[in-house]
Amino acid sequence: MKKTLKFSIIFSVIILFTASIFAEPRIRMRDRDTFDMSHTRILRILQVNQKELKITDNQLEKIKNMVFSFEEKMIKMKNESSLQRLELRKLMQDRKNIDYEKIKGALSKASSYRNNMFIERLKWRNEILNTLTPEQQEALKAMRKDMWKDRMHQRHPMHREGRFQKFPQLKERFKEHIKK
Repeated sequence: MKKTLKFSIIFSVIILFTASIFAEPRIRMRDRDTFDMSHTRILRILQVNQKELKITDNQLEKIKNMVFSFEEKMIKMKNESSLQRLELRKLMQDRKNIDYEKIKGALSKASSYRNNMFIERLKWRNEILNTLTPEQQEALKAMRKDMWKDRMHQRHPMHREGRFQKFPQLKERFKEHIKK
């Protein structure tokens, strides 16, 4: 009895230990930007597909400069936003003497930083698109659509195998629905 109990305890500890070793760390939402390379991703996509999209070296250089200047702006804006959040946390520390007007002002400031970052991102995307010719824009749009389809097929088994192949009864229902 004692041997079985010892064995089961040791076995469960080993299982828990191995599970924790192989577990992947979760990325918190506020740390997400550290791993998100969306600003440079568009540059990589354009560099890799430069011949297909018929992008000139001059256009690519302009876009490269836009990407890095945008990244500098974003770093500065995120820094200001982080400082504003810190100020807001300081205001909320003293629970007994809360000054609602100061908190309201800090919240509106934090909100304006987020809004400005969003507007800057929209301007940046628009500048990049304006650097490309209409034909290049259409080719890029088609390429993105194809990449999205490929990604969806990789992620979802329903898309990969097809609904009708996996569930043949749906095909019959769909045919009946179309007849009506």
